[in-house]
Amino acid sequence: MDVAQSFSGLVEEVRDGFGEDIVALRREIHKEPELGFDTIKTAEKVLAALEGLPLEIQTGVAENGIVATLKGEGDGPTVALRADMDALPIHEETDLPFASGTDGKMHACGHDGHTSMLVGAAKALSGMRDRLNGTVKFVFQPAEEGGGGGRVMVEEGVVNDVDSIFALHLWPGLPFGVAATKGGPIMAAADAFEMTVRGSGGHGAMPHLAADAIVIAAQVVTALQTIVSREVNPVEPAVLTVGEIGAGSAFNIIPETAHLGGTVRTLDAALRNRMPERIEELAKGVAKGMRGDAELDYKFSYPVTINDAGAAKLALGVAGELFGKESAEELVHPSMGGEDFSFFLEKVPGAFVWLGVGDVSGLHTPQFAFDEEILSQGAALLTALALESLSG
Repeated sequence: MDVAQSFSGLVEEVRDGFGEDIVALRREIHKEPELGFDTIKTAEKVLAALEGLPLEIQTGVAENGIVATLKGEGDGPTVALRADMDALPIHEETDLPFASGTDGKMHACGHDGHTSMLVGAAKALSGMRDRLNGTVKFVFQPAEEGGGGGRVMVEEGVVNDVDSIFALHLWPGLPFGVAATKGGPIMAAADAFEMTVRGSGGHGAMPHLAADAIVIAAQVVTALQTIVSREVNPVEPAVLTVGEIGAGSAFNIIPETAHLGGTVRTLDAALRNRMPERIEELAKGVAKGMRGDAELDYKFSYPVTINDAGAAKLALGVAGELFGKESAEELVHPSMGGEDFSFFLEKVPGAFVWLGVGDVSGLHTPQFAFDEEILSQGAALLTALALESLSG
């Protein structure tokens, strides 16, 4: 897509103007990671960084989220830019001088970078109000990592007056500085389940007098894999992973119950809705055949993240103008990871864009780190997306 304006020099303008401020903010956020909706200190850091800008600030959104609004010179549409603020319950192993000071909490998914880049975009766009034929909303969201903060923000009306919305995510494995996206599904629905497998307990030396919940659970785990491998069209992506299994209290006791927990990832709505019934039917059937039972608790969580085709095309055009066409990549396949930006995209047309950080440790790993040079590039990309969306 050919964009309506040139963004030549914008990355350098952002880097030279306040690149050091963006990096410093990222490091301060990284030092004090916060989980879920409990992003009080992170929000305070964001508010301090936004101080003095011509923004209308709303706090307490989705508990500790922030919405900052910049009104341009024209009365055109409203575009929103979103960043997530929360961290993960992971013990950091990066040896960075600004590593997490809180044991068991870490920014292992780049949200500290996302937040800092959005602050950078707010700074840049505040100095370009005369180029804005409309309004920009900067949405700082808590609780992306499983809490559904995006859903809460949508329910609280954050995007009721928004015409389009964009978000960036730092992406390992994608070449450094490459922006990638696609129209249609880009991230999967991310659902979760818990299962209790019931048998009858007994002495470990007398298994014939018990119905071993551990053995039943093991058979259930194996059987569940056949749902994807034998019941889902091979060309249709789906994932069923059992990530938790627990049972027993001693080496010589056969327990009455075992616990399983897992996730289901799908891109198709019909398949997504069918999965709970098949999981329950199969688990109960296996358990019954082994003199036990299984109870399923299934939770529909994040829906499929579906990009608007026009917004994705706009994002690729802007990235190509900003970074060079070789650094704007139209994706072929989505990721089976989940994103609660999906809730925003159910309400408003927009696009979720990956921004490459090269060959580094993966997301959600204790060693995840990235070259901070990407922060100015990300801030410039968010700035350009807003400018192009309001260029009319």
